[in-house]
Amino acid sequence: MFKQRHLFFAVCLLAVLFGAFSSLAQEDIDLTPPTLGDFDPAALAGIDPADFPVLPALTDHARVIFERGQNREVPRNPQMFSKVGDSMTASPNFLVAFGDGDYDLGDYADLESVVAFFNTSEENAFNRVNYANALGFSTASALDSTWAVAEVCEPNESPLVCEYRLSNAAFALIMFGTNDVMAFDEVLFDYFMREVVLATIAEDVVPVLYTFPTRPEAPELSAVFNQIILKIASDYDLPVINLIAALEPLPNYGVDLEDTLHLTLPEAPGSAATFTDDSLDAGYTVRNLVTLQALDSLLTELDLLPSET
Repeated sequence: MFKQRHLFFAVCLLAVLFGAFSSLAQEDIDLTPPTLGDFDPAALAGIDPADFPVLPALTDHARVIFERGQNREVPRNPQMFSKVGDSMTASPNFLVAFGDGDYDLGDYADLESVVAFFNTSEENAFNRVNYANALGFSTASALDSTWAVAEVCEPNESPLVCEYRLSNAAFALIMFGTNDVMAFDEVLFDYFMREVVLATIAEDVVPVLYTFPTRPEAPELSAVFNQIILKIASDYDLPVINLIAALEPLPNYGVDLEDTLHLTLPEAPGSAATFTDDSLDAGYTVRNLVTLQALDSLLTELDLLPSET
């Protein structure tokens, strides 16, 4: 297990070493809040999720955000992430079992180090209650204080800001689209998604975005929304997990056709935390796998995990 004190010194050293580089890396990124109605459909021309890798590399801006989080009066916790999104993200099938010790990595035993990194206590990044995801959540919900949990959130505090305050996470796993595609057009989705991302950056939390599974009821708009997510990731120089590409080989692209709000689950005795061939035919299992792989890659590039080479 990664020792807390050693981790503190490591991240402080990173902040010193990369401080000058960080200020340069941020200069070219426009973090101006979006204006509703400024969306330009032509900006999406040529963006095809099939052209993007499933797993992201650490971007320059992501490193800047991480380092800034380590320089806060109370540094952001590198061993904590927030799960931001709709019911697919709030689901107990998304990562929770890894925090409870109920998992089987199968042929992916090399991921044990990233599981151990975040599994710091009985309540950990994988299994803790999050306050910026819920059934019916959309990008707008994450920004709306009426969706906040009154028992833990402050008056007029958005679920997003509430979650980051309570978790003190260094990273945020953000996936929206499944509910948005049934409620918003391209203009509104682009606006609210940018607001979510910018609010996350403003809290010195590294946004890790996802493309989302195609909603069978709205395949064309789902495709446009995924283009928007990739454009936002490019505009703000952020890592994005290309989940739609990872799900492409699966039956029905990993979507449960009897409940299109959610991904498929493997048949028992498999689970979404069991990385066997049969279980990896299910959408939730694939999302768990690529999430762990992405976190492993990002942490390695941040020198928080040892490199394999």
